[in-house]
Amino acid sequence: MGDVSTPARGGAVSAVGIDEPRSKIALAAALKGALATTPLAKVTVSGLAAAAGVNRQTFYSHFSDVYDLARWVFTTEVASHIMAHASYDQWADGFSELLNYMKQNHDQAYAVIRSLRHDELERFFHHWLHNMMQVIVAELDDGLRLRDEDREFVIDHYTLAVLGHLLHWLATDMRENPYVLIERLEFILHGSVRESLERFASRG
Repeated sequence: MGDVSTPARGGAVSAVGIDEPRSKIALAAALKGALATTPLAKVTVSGLAAAAGVNRQTFYSHFSDVYDLARWVFTTEVASHIMAHASYDQWADGFSELLNYMKQNHDQAYAVIRSLRHDELERFFHHWLHNMMQVIVAELDDGLRLRDEDREFVIDHYTLAVLGHLLHWLATDMRENPYVLIERLEFILHGSVRESLERFASRG
């Protein structure tokens, strides 16, 4: 399987419902409906196709199996939660929604996560958190004269800080309260991103 920042078949990941075939969106909705009552391992292609009003051939034109569909739904939902609040004032709200989404869908989230290699999972989360941090830094570096490589280092540094906490949270079975984790992250990051940019700008 390739980089999970893209679906198995088709274009780049976007929020479910944007620039995707209706049959694909219907299958995603059918899976989410099925998971309300059925473990992922027991969901069938036939059942999903029937619920979505498509045939099996249409299913296989989009996905290789149920887990492939589950990966697509999971990654598009995650990307949507991250980027819907990609701003300095709102990123914590988006991150809170993301962690609570995964916690509320614990078994399904881990079924997908465990189907991915560690490097695939890390690349996926890094990609979207990096995009979020780019937006935040663009807001905060207004008026500052920085070298491109310094700005990129700041973006990557804070991306990796948030990514590390997220991966550790997942590795410890989501034990820490998401609200406590995010409150602490927000407390540490508040003001420090702008300060880092200012320090690099002052070096000339």
